[in-house]
Formats: sequence, structure tokens, C-alpha cells
Amino acid sequence: KRINVMKTTVKSISITRPFQLAGMAKPHPAGTFDLRIDEEPIDVMWEAYHRRMTLILKSNGLIEAWPISEEDLEKVLAVS
Repeated sequence: KRINVMKTTVKSISITRPFQLAGMAKPHPAGTFDLRIDEEPIDVMWEAYHRRMTLILKSNGLIEAWPISEEDLEKVLAVS
């Protein structure tokens, strides 16, 4: 029997221009942020994972976690 283990990776990304994700009231300033990538195994015959990404935003003493899709991340990075 296979043991299903979630994999988590955290990497630092730089966004050089203000950006706004769905649900944000106003654009967030540019900066360097942590991107947390959780990969949960899917129960199929081959190795496959469901990927969830969270952008960790820090400003004014607050830490916020925003879910972000790969498509939205690519859009934000493309304009940086």
C-alpha cells in the first residue's frame, strides 16, 4: 500500500509592481513574498498531485495568506 504524503514547498518570489488579486480591496505594494505550494497526492494508479498555492503577504505588521492559482500567479509575474 502506498503512503500518501503531502509535499509543501516555500519559495521566495519578487513582484516588482503593485498587484491586485481577486477579493483584494486595493492593489498590494510590490515586494518579495513567500509562495507556499502544497501538493496533495491524488488516489489514482499513477503518481499525481492536486496543487494549491498560497501567497503570503506581509505589510504594516500584518501577515495575510491569499490563495492564488497558477494562472493568476503567472499574470502577476508577467507584469513585474
